Amino acid sequence: MLVTNRVWAAMRFDPATTLHDVRWGEHYKGDGINEFVWLFQISAPFPASHLIGGYAGAISERQPAMYFRLGGGTLKGICKPGEVVWSRVFTQDGKLQVDMGRGTAIELPAAETERRWREVTYQWPSCTLCCTASTRTTHGAAPIEPRQHCICADCRSCDRALQVKATMLSKLGLAVHLCGV
Repeated sequence: MLVTNRVWAAMRFDPATTLHDVRWGEHYKGDGINEFVWLFQISAPFPASHLIGGYAGAISERQPAMYFRLGGGTLKGICKPGEVVWSRVFTQDGKLQVDMGRGTAIELPAAETERRWREVTYQWPSCTLCCTASTRTTHGAAPIEPRQHCICADCRSCDRALQVKATMLSKLGLAVHLCGV
């Protein structure tokens, strides 16, 4: 996240970032969409700049006692549509590695968003993501690290930001795997 923060700040992008748990995904067809759509969530809050409507699009609900017995809330909302760079860091063969790729956060119809929310943790923020040139099998099959770091990017500069981040991580000694790029 620190590397991302430095790259995005240098490129004059909003460096607000979050981790997501890959919850599940399925093909969605309708309303001009015909894609495999992943559902990402996290028990921690989203940055308001990632939400549809910013703070105005956010609410806070009591965290489920099953996860947080003492309560508390999170900034819940729906991730705004747009370009995303995702990454996940893991250890394999005794070496730090990172998978990285592009995606597009999409806005599903309200009924579909509600249905998906009811299938996971309703109180947590939600991001529906299509991973560019990355299929259900290549992106989600037996993930080594189910948490993915996601950050919004300007569409015109998304590829450049991804390349700079990949180069920095490689220079730091991580084996970088560009997925679907």
